[in-house]
Amino acid sequence: MVVVKQKGRWAMTLRLLVKSLLGPTSKIGVALASLAVGAAVVSALTSLYLDISIKMSEELRAFGANFMVAPLAGEAEAGAPPTVRGMATERLEAAIASVPADRLVGASPYLYGLVRLDLGNAVMVGVDFPGLRRLSPYWQVEGSWIGVAFDDRNAMIGRRLAESMALKVGDGVTLLNRAEGQQTRVTIKGIIDAGDQEDDQIFVALPLAQRLLGLAGRADFAMLSVVAQGPEADALAATMTREFPDVSARPIRKISQSDGQILGKIDGLMALVAATILVITTLCVNATLTAMVARRTPEIGLQKALGADNRAIVAQVLAETTLICLVGVVLGLVIGYGLAQVLGQAVFNAWVTFRPVVIPLTLGVSLVAALIAAVLPVRGAVRVAPARVLRGE
Repeated sequence: MVVVKQKGRWAMTLRLLVKSLLGPTSKIGVALASLAVGAAVVSALTSLYLDISIKMSEELRAFGANFMVAPLAGEAEAGAPPTVRGMATERLEAAIASVPADRLVGASPYLYGLVRLDLGNAVMVGVDFPGLRRLSPYWQVEGSWIGVAFDDRNAMIGRRLAESMALKVGDGVTLLNRAEGQQTRVTIKGIIDAGDQEDDQIFVALPLAQRLLGLAGRADFAMLSVVAQGPEADALAATMTREFPDVSARPIRKISQSDGQILGKIDGLMALVAATILVITTLCVNATLTAMVARRTPEIGLQKALGADNRAIVAQVLAETTLICLVGVVLGLVIGYGLAQVLGQAVFNAWVTFRPVVIPLTLGVSLVAALIAAVLPVRGAVRVAPARVLRGE
């Protein structure tokens, strides 16, 4: 008998729930739209937030190296003569190779030396040109980049040095190291406009610089562009130092801290936008549910007169709210994923990766907002007096 009575009560509740949601005068569409918009914004911003560090770090890597690997100061490399500077390029390359491939944007060893050009002295820099191009994509180059690391017939020269030496793209220039008695002639393939000290230097392939300077297989240090900031960069440096005790690996603090500050401000802005949208969504849903309860006051009074207690009324209102929230979240997740892709393409020129954790997070936040919005309407429904309703008051 009790089971039949419970089944009848649940059947009646279900009919009232369906009627309230699908009734011709229902304002449920407003609440549904509000929750869908709120869920869309939350899911889109959450997806962006989860990808923001990687995407933004990749964008910031266009502004130069943020990591340095050099010989450990004060300690001679095993097997190297005490007069030989720097360290073996094989060690630097092994240290670079220890960085996860998905984190390394570009890297190049550097070897500096003073050479004589046709019209005066200049600082020569031996580099890995493909790695240097990935390290410095912001450089403006007249002519073209050198495409391979072993090209010993071409060079790239800084803008100010080229102007002082009256050199242009296609000209030949002699590089002479009097100390080592080495010289070679190269062709200027590109003129660099970097806006810094590089504009006064000439860049050649590392093997050529090693030969001219008499430092075969050596390099002064390596510069890296790594997708990492803050604690991640510090952890990477610590790991590399443990694996290679003879090197000093460290983030370039000024650049890494700037990356972290920019990312922190963007994260804060996204959190503020999401919180604002949730507050507006909560207020909108609250107004809609309050209007629904007021419209259904006679119905609620009749339910109470027929024996429904406050618990049943509360359960009905919360069930309606939960169902509205679930439908709104489903719509919001679909819209939000599309919105995240639009924002990802517009801001980072990249697709945002779908992360399953967005679903429960969006659902949880939306459900909390909806239940908070239902507090006042529930209190209003509980306070309905059956006697006054039956008297038509």
